[in-house]
Amino acid sequence: MRKMLAVFVLLLLKANLFADEWQLQSVFASYDMPVANGYGIHGTVVAPDGNIWVAMNGNLAQDSIPHTFTAVDGSDSAGYMMLKPIHVYTPAGAHASYSPIRYIGTEGTSTFDTLTYSGKGMCLDHEGNILYSTNELYRFNYMTGEMMHRVAVPYGEDEAGNPLLTALTYPSVDQNGNIYLGWVGGADKPIVRISPDFATQTVVAETGVNYNRSALISPDASRLYLGSTWNGAGVTVLEANALGTAYTRVDTLGNEMGLATDADGNTLVAADGSDSMETKHLWVECLFWNHGVLWAGETNPAWSSHSLSGRWVGLNPATGEVVDQIGTAEPIGEDSDLAALAAAGATNQPRSMGRTPDGLTLYLGDYGINAIQVWTNADPTTVSIDEETEAPIIASGYALYQAYPNPFNPSTTIQYEVGSIGNTKIEIFNIKGELVNTLVDAWHYLGSHEVVWNGRDHRDIQVPSGTYIYKLTSSGVSFSKTVTLLK
Repeated sequence: MRKMLAVFVLLLLKANLFADEWQLQSVFASYDMPVANGYGIHGTVVAPDGNIWVAMNGNLAQDSIPHTFTAVDGSDSAGYMMLKPIHVYTPAGAHASYSPIRYIGTEGTSTFDTLTYSGKGMCLDHEGNILYSTNELYRFNYMTGEMMHRVAVPYGEDEAGNPLLTALTYPSVDQNGNIYLGWVGGADKPIVRISPDFATQTVVAETGVNYNRSALISPDASRLYLGSTWNGAGVTVLEANALGTAYTRVDTLGNEMGLATDADGNTLVAADGSDSMETKHLWVECLFWNHGVLWAGETNPAWSSHSLSGRWVGLNPATGEVVDQIGTAEPIGEDSDLAALAAAGATNQPRSMGRTPDGLTLYLGDYGINAIQVWTNADPTTVSIDEETEAPIIASGYALYQAYPNPFNPSTTIQYEVGSIGNTKIEIFNIKGELVNTLVDAWHYLGSHEVVWNGRDHRDIQVPSGTYIYKLTSSGVSFSKTVTLLK
């Protein structure tokens, strides 16, 4: 019976793989900028209050004010300097009261400064505030736009012996609030871990890989995923040592074998007369988590020969299998109608992913088309873990414990831990796979939680004796265990 039940649970929780496709709902923002590789959207985050934060890269950041302005401190001898604001929009698409964020620090003091360096990436920290990387790392209060912390992340020194600040990768956060990042183009530079209070910086990997853009940590900090573009190298996987103090490369995900061709697209022939094959590398512009899927933004199809170039590629982080994708890759040129392409669901250089707490709505920023599209999926692909034993399931910073008592009558307690802030659900199913009750469906912060099931369904009617499946679903994972009601 237990073996049959385990197989059933596996089928129940795996059934949503490829169940629904992502659907384009709207274009949230379309930046009217000419095609170029020097500027574009470089970060999109959905804050806990629903506002959408946008980071801009390069020298042209669209705004209601001119692109050049007099420096706050008047130090610019030319009288002008370029503006790199952070845009914060309400869900309706209007600027929040404190947006655009142009200046940081306290006005009238030496800490007051202007955002002049290109935005390189954004993510939520462990408390829902906004982490923002340029050549420094910032934390902003998601409710007010106020800068909370700022820290330089130098590597080496300039000719005058001053700490050298260069472009950082996208930041990412583990379940304890530690921040991980490296340097863009940092094959010879390390990956560092910054403490939640920004007080300490520790090297956890001696070097990056190729042309870094992303350093994505798993919630439990057991694995680090590096994304690289420009003659891409796929997703490089590093695994932590027992102490979590250093990471070693163990795998590469996302690459594929394909026909080798010459500059004119003709298939090359091997010495034995067969078609010549070669590795087609994934050129990773960015990396994000959603429902346990490792999402990689693959670069411009004009540059990459990968079969999924220009699209969002969803990978199983354990096996490297492609389990999902979003977008239709389109080459673009100076005469391209970017707004029309965005409205048609086209993608070119996926560069940023903001998600709602339940992970069912994604705000996807494209660097080439320079638009933010809204995509939805009521039943997205998840990477699930299924277990019918008494031992707790622990994965990606989450834990689901055996309900106690088990068997139970009249009630049982379900304890669980959450490894990523966002929406979490605890649902009860019968062995037919029918939803019996939803015990929890709410925003969660990191940490331990519990809920009591009284053996009743969603109508508050007592369910019959038998074995039931309780399932935890969050943005990072989906897994289940069983409990038995006896009367």
